[in-house]
Amino acid sequence: MTSCRQQVAKSYATELDSNDSIAISIGESKMVNYHSEKLGIDIIYPSFLRHQYLEEDQMEVFMDEDVSLSYMVETIGDELHRSPGQSMMNMGAELLDAGDDYSIHTGQDGNLEYYGKVIDDSTRFITVILRYDPKHADAVEPL
Repeated sequence: MTSCRQQVAKSYATELDSNDSIAISIGESKMVNYHSEKLGIDIIYPSFLRHQYLEEDQMEVFMDEDVSLSYMVETIGDELHRSPGQSMMNMGAELLDAGDDYSIHTGQDGNLEYYGKVIDDSTRFITVILRYDPKHADAVEPL
């Protein structure tokens, strides 16, 4: 007698709501609340991602094998030559949408595709980037 394991395919979904948050779910993962002292923001991320402890004081990264969420904060006036959104476009990203206080971009970073949102809260730029393997492209909905 042998047993057979059935493998469940992972499904990826993103959504951006009016509170400028990103939610991603794979299977039955739970959402984890995390307060970043170094960035001064609250982050909610799926439990399948692991928090990466970086010495970089302006960045938080949560990742798994082929999916990552990066959060960066830059104070406006800290000798920024261009906004993070302009920097992404300068590196080949495409602008998907823009408003008075945000811009959404898509592009490719090495072997990974990404969606990024830059929020301008008048004192700082908050950048959230979702990177994923292109094999999941059909399941990832644009922000």
